[in-house]
Amino acid sequence: MTFLGVGNARATSLGNSSIIIEADAKPWLLVDCGFDTLDKFQLRYPNSLPPAVFITHCHFDHIGGLEQLYFLARFSDKRPVVYISHLLVSTLVSVLGNTLIAEGRENVWDVLNIVPVHNSFFHQGTKLYVHPVRHHVPNSAFSLHMPGYFFYSGDTRPIPEIIHHNVNNNEIIFHDCGIKGNPSHTGLDDLRREYAPNVLNRLVAYHYATAEDGLHFAKQQIAYAQPNQTFELNNAATNQALITLPQRA
Repeated sequence: MTFLGVGNARATSLGNSSIIIEADAKPWLLVDCGFDTLDKFQLRYPNSLPPAVFITHCHFDHIGGLEQLYFLARFSDKRPVVYISHLLVSTLVSVLGNTLIAEGRENVWDVLNIVPVHNSFFHQGTKLYVHPVRHHVPNSAFSLHMPGYFFYSGDTRPIPEIIHHNVNNNEIIFHDCGIKGNPSHTGLDDLRREYAPNVLNRLVAYHYATAEDGLHFAKQQIAYAQPNQTFELNNAATNQALITLPQRA
């Protein structure tokens, strides 16, 4: 799994937060598609498109690249799948439908194959789980979970009720975190207050504001993702060694 970007909505130098999951060295699933995501994707995979995208929520730093994906797919033989919670379908359809990007006798969804999902879904035979998180209004943002491999929070406040009870197979936990929290995002103090040590030992922060924030994460012994950083997802038994998390007393 590689982070194409790790920044919050204002952190243009860090890129819009997005990951690409690979299988057999090929792109398997893109998570979120911000304004700069596809440019970064094509630097890594020239002349290629993601076969599928999972959308965590409908803020523009997470869906702003879908219009570009539509045009790239429209003039190719690709028809990317867009997985999104069934609770967000109306919002996404309204956003892309109102741009009038589909012309002639076509629909946007003739090109982007939207697949509404509930609590779980299958992608190329692999089952992934979806959990609602705390970001603005209830049921407006969702995490992605592959048990035994990873948990990706998307934008959220702390969610111990999900992570402590559902993410307990030694998965790497990729979690929204800036230096200071706010009503929509997690801060360093929030992590310490809300999560048990065995969670913090598996946690990798992303969605922060500046490259210098890494100094604060390091001081607090919190691992953090950087642009273009790759994490192996071979199996849960080796995850902690693979991400070389800082040791705690």
